[in-house]
Amino acid sequence: MAGQSLPPLKALRVFEAAARLRSFTAAADELSITHSAVSQQIRILEEYVGQPLFAREARGVALLPCAQAYFPEIQASLERIAAATAKLKSPAYGGVLRVCATPSLTMKWLIPRLSAFQERHPGVDVQLTTQGRSFLDRGGDTGSDVLIRHGYMAHSDLACVHCLDDFHVPVASPRFIERNRLAAPADCLGHPLLKIAGGMDHWPRWFALAKVDVPAQLPGPVFDHQFLCMQAAMNDLGIALAPWCLLDDDIRADRLRPLFDGPQLPNAGIHALYRQDSPAAPSAQLFIEWLREQGRGPSRDPASEFSQPG
Repeated sequence: MAGQSLPPLKALRVFEAAARLRSFTAAADELSITHSAVSQQIRILEEYVGQPLFAREARGVALLPCAQAYFPEIQASLERIAAATAKLKSPAYGGVLRVCATPSLTMKWLIPRLSAFQERHPGVDVQLTTQGRSFLDRGGDTGSDVLIRHGYMAHSDLACVHCLDDFHVPVASPRFIERNRLAAPADCLGHPLLKIAGGMDHWPRWFALAKVDVPAQLPGPVFDHQFLCMQAAMNDLGIALAPWCLLDDDIRADRLRPLFDGPQLPNAGIHALYRQDSPAAPSAQLFIEWLREQGRGPSRDPASEFSQPG
């Protein structure tokens, strides 16, 4: 390419559109320019190559023989330029991105939002796997490019990025609330308290914030995963203490309702971990920035959602 001059890119774009559509008017409409601007760019290109390119017809224009071989070459070149530019603008470079998260976070938060990421970055093939929280807490090697978990974790091989803040609130089904008197935090003690195996201290800590004394053993079943605990609450089995970030769809659908205007039990928030030296790092960084954008998005206010006692 050294020493070789090129025709103006704008003139080439106009030529490609006019040749493909066989009309200066249609080319002007597609490119959002005037008919005279199309004619001007075609003249510039014809002067550059030293010969006419189009013949006028009753309904539009036709390519002259010299331009019939020129057109497919220019069209292919512009398509390659567009594809290369799109690839450059997206640091993901396409390909597979393996994401691992807890089953609850995957089901209740990530999957409902994932289509927005794929629409924006169709070249990135996100493949989801799940692992229990205890496994992720140990920083286990999942073979994944991104690990999503509650809480910051220092790891010698992984960068840890904060994605969104979160907290726990007590929730129950509308029918459970209608059947039981739940006017204040202390009223929860008379009902089954649904718990998860990895968060047995959540209820005692929440009651401490509410300044309610509790017995050493709290009634209610224990589940392996948060989404099972939430499903049990939807089915009137008791009261769940659930992360606010997982509740959006169930509150919108009125499957669950927050019980009180506070207290809120802070948790460690959502973090993402990835290897900065991995070939998938550009895709991982793109995905994590999208996660952070989701975390900054509009969120429901618990104070406006809690269930008023009947």
